[in-house]
Amino acid sequence: MPDEAVWRVVFHSIDPGSAAELSVGGPGFILVDTGGVVVAEGERSTLLAPAEASFHASPASRLIPIGERPTGVFALDLVPPEAADDAGDGIPVYASDPFQAPQGSRDIDLLRDLLEPGESTTVIGNSAPVLVLVTLGALRVEATDGSTASLRVGEAGTFSGDVVLTAEGQVPSTVIAAVIGREAPVAAVAATPGATPVPATVGSVQMTVYACPPLVEPDQASPGRCLRDPEAVALELARDDGAALRDVGPSSERQGLPTWDGLSGGDYILRATSFKEGFDRFFVPGLEGIGGNGDDGFGADASAGYLIPISPDTPDQALEVYVFAEDSAASPAPQAAEPEPTGSASVILVETPVPGQAPSPTPARAPTATPRPAPIVTATPRATESAIISSTAVARPQRGTVEIRILGCVDTADAFDPANCAQAAGGFDARLVSEEGEILELADATVSEDGSVTWQNVPLGTYLFQQPELLPGTATYYTPDLQLADNGTGYVLTIDADEPVASFDVFNLPAAPVVAAGSAPLDSDGDGILDADETAIYGTDPGNADSDFDGVADGAEIAAGTDPLDPASFPVVAESAALAGSDTDSDGDGLSDADEAAFGTDPNNPDSDGDGWFDGDEVNLGTDSLDPASFPAT
Repeated sequence: MPDEAVWRVVFHSIDPGSAAELSVGGPGFILVDTGGVVVAEGERSTLLAPAEASFHASPASRLIPIGERPTGVFALDLVPPEAADDAGDGIPVYASDPFQAPQGSRDIDLLRDLLEPGESTTVIGNSAPVLVLVTLGALRVEATDGSTASLRVGEAGTFSGDVVLTAEGQVPSTVIAAVIGREAPVAAVAATPGATPVPATVGSVQMTVYACPPLVEPDQASPGRCLRDPEAVALELARDDGAALRDVGPSSERQGLPTWDGLSGGDYILRATSFKEGFDRFFVPGLEGIGGNGDDGFGADASAGYLIPISPDTPDQALEVYVFAEDSAASPAPQAAEPEPTGSASVILVETPVPGQAPSPTPARAPTATPRPAPIVTATPRATESAIISSTAVARPQRGTVEIRILGCVDTADAFDPANCAQAAGGFDARLVSEEGEILELADATVSEDGSVTWQNVPLGTYLFQQPELLPGTATYYTPDLQLADNGTGYVLTIDADEPVASFDVFNLPAAPVVAAGSAPLDSDGDGILDADETAIYGTDPGNADSDFDGVADGAEIAAGTDPLDPASFPVVAESAALAGSDTDSDGDGLSDADEAAFGTDPNNPDSDGDGWFDGDEVNLGTDSLDPASFPAT
C-alpha cells in the first residue's frame, strides 16, 4: 500500500461486445453488481457472476462482459491521493480523505451482507478507515468514533473504528465493507551487533463444529457419527496472559469455518458462551481441559475450557469440536454385552449380505442443475464399496465421492451455452485441495473411458476444486453448480453425511475476442442514441442520458419530437390524463399520477422496479425507473 492512501470507488458500466480497463490504482477488489464479467489479468482469467468478487493487486485488469445486457462492476481500490480522481473509463462514485496507511504485512478483507428492513450487523474495524458501499436499499451507519450517516444505493463513505449498519426503508439492503486488517506482530530483538531479527510466532485456530445425537459420548464422537452444525455452539477464544484472560474478539470465516487469524504465540483458552436448544456441553479431542475434566466436556462456563497452545512447532490449529445433547450424559450409550443364555442383541448390528438378497442401495448421484450434453461414451456404472450397517439410529456415511466431467465449449463466456459443449476424454488436469492443504491429484481418481473423473472414499469436508491444465484452445473454466472461491483460485464444494456425493460439470471456455476501441457502436449513457449520433447529429452529451436535465432521456425526447437540449421542451401527457388530475401523486415518489402514466411506472408504488430509488428521483437523474439494474451511480 502507499504510505498515504485513499479509498476510491469507481463504477464501470460495460456494454456487450466491448471491454473496460481498470484505472491505475493499488490493491483492491472487483465486485460484480449486475450481469457477468470475465476478469483477465495476464494469463489468468476469472469468471464472476453477480455479487461475486475477486482481489487484484495491480491495475492490469481487463473486464469483458457476458450476455446481451450491460454489465455493472464496482472497483474498490487503495490508491495514492494523486490518483483519487482518476476514474479512467468508469464513473467516480466515492473518494475518501487521505489517511496514513498502516504499515507491514496485512490482509485486506471484503465483506458483503444482505440486511432485512430494521436488521443490523457490525463490522469490526481497525486503525485504518472502513469503506462502506451500499449496492441495494438504504442504510443507517453508526461508528464508534461518534460519526453517523445515512447511505442510499450507489453511495459510499469511510468510518473509523467498529461500524454498526442498520437497514432502513421497506426493502432489503445490501452492503459491502472493505477492511484493512491487523499487522502480523514481530518479536523484539536485543540490539546485539550482528544479530538477525526473528519474526514472532503468528498462528491461527480454525474450528469444525459437529452436533452429536443422544447416546453419543466424547470417547465415541467422530465426523461419521455426528453432523456438521456451526450453529450448535457459540465459542470464544481468550488469551491467557497469566494474570487474566483477554478475549481476542470474534472469529472470521474461511471456507465456511470459524477462524481466528494473526494470533501471537502463547496459550489460549477456548470457551463456550451459549448452546443451541437441546445441547449443553462441548468437547475437543486431544486438548487439555482447564477448570474441570476435559474428557467429559464443558458447558457454558467462563472459567472452564480447553487449552490451545500457539508455538513455532504448532502455529496453526485445525480442531474438531463436538457438541452433545442435553440428555447424552444422563443416558450413556449402551455397551455391547457378552452373550447370555437368553440371547440378547446389541444396539448396533452389522448386517451380513445374504446370497440372493439385494444389498442396501448406495446414495444416488446428485442431480446437476446445468443441462448436460450427451457424453461421447457412456460410462459404466460402478457400485460403491462400503460396509452395510444398521442400527437403532440412521447409519451415516463417513466418506464420500466426487464426480466431475470436463467439457470443452466453442462459445466464449459471453455466449455460454452448455448445449454447444462436448465432454473431453483427456488432455486436462484436475485436483481437489482439502481445508488442511492435502491434495487429491488426478492420479488418485478413477478416469473412465469417456473421461469422467471420480474420486472415491474421500473424507467428508469442504474442498477447493482446481483445474491446473485446461483443454487446448481454452482460457478459463466455469462451474455453474459451485461457488467461486473468494480469491478466484477455484470452486468450493462440500460433501457431508447428508450429501456424500458431489457431481458437477466443468466447462472450459475460450478467451473472449479483444474488441478494439471504437470498433462497435457505443451508447455509453444508455439513452437510446449512439455516441457518434449524439456528437455529430444532435449535439447532446454521450456521457449523460439527460443532457438538459429535464427528467426525460435524450432518446425519449427525440422520439417524441421535443428538444433534448432545452429543459423547457419535453414530452407532455395527454390532455385527458391532465384533466383527470395531473397534480395527484398517490404514492409520494415525486411524480404525479399523470406523469407516471406517461413514463409507464406504477402510480401506487414509489419504487416501481424495486431497486431502492424512488421513481421521481430516477427520472430526474436520467436512469430507468423500470429497470432494477439502472439506477444513479452517485
